[in-house]
Amino acid sequence: MRRRNRLGPRFFVGVGVAVVLCILSALYSGVSGKPSPVTRAVGWVVTPVQRVVTGVTGFFGKGLGYFTEFDDLKAENEALHRQIREMEQTVRDAQLALEENARLRQQQGQPARARDLTTVEAEVIARNPGDWATTLTLDKGSDHGVEPGDLVMTVDGMVGYVSEVSSNTCEITTVIDVEMQCGALITRTRETAIAEGNYDLMAEGALRLSYLTEDAQVVIGDTVETSGRGGLFPKGILIGTVESVLPETNGISYYAVIKPFVDAETVSSVSIITAFTDTTE
Repeated sequence: MRRRNRLGPRFFVGVGVAVVLCILSALYSGVSGKPSPVTRAVGWVVTPVQRVVTGVTGFFGKGLGYFTEFDDLKAENEALHRQIREMEQTVRDAQLALEENARLRQQQGQPARARDLTTVEAEVIARNPGDWATTLTLDKGSDHGVEPGDLVMTVDGMVGYVSEVSSNTCEITTVIDVEMQCGALITRTRETAIAEGNYDLMAEGALRLSYLTEDAQVVIGDTVETSGRGGLFPKGILIGTVESVLPETNGISYYAVIKPFVDAETVSSVSIITAFTDTTE
């Protein structure tokens, strides 16, 4: 015959003790507002277990995070490799275009395309923002070969031009200043226009590309560079990109809003073009 499992007296005694301890713990906590000795004892026993569980969970969580970050880094690396390949192809295409251009110029008996710039490196030592002007002061002047009208640039593009000169400093009228005006060229279409500062756009850090014809092919994203017309500035110095194309108030012509490549409020080091020869025509 099978033996029946019976609950012995010890079981009921244990249950009774547990119930009494719970009641006493609740009463203690309710009266004192502090954890009872029983609660602290249980916490002392349970806390190490919780720490082990938390550690194990954190370990596996970090492991999963590592694999997730690895996948993200791998995808980003592949994207950068694609960009590098595209840039390398662009450089090769540009080199081929230059070689073809040189060959055609030679066939037509034109001089080889060349541009030689003489520059003086300078640092911005002061900024003079105003309602109608945005000028910079540089630490180079006439003693360094700087003259009024010299174009000022960085590797990113045009900053402005020299408007006043002293022996050791000079004032720069920036590209967004209302006094700035120069011949401009749309890089993609080779259409010519005038880049000029505008009071309404100056607060936005932008300037105008004026005198666009009704059939102009300029679009948002086009780059704008100096045209070299008049011989004051060298040709091909980048100015900025087209942000919008809008009709003039007369409804006949159009103008574009240009965002300069160089921010006059943050630029610190520049190059002053004191002389240049340009046979890019």
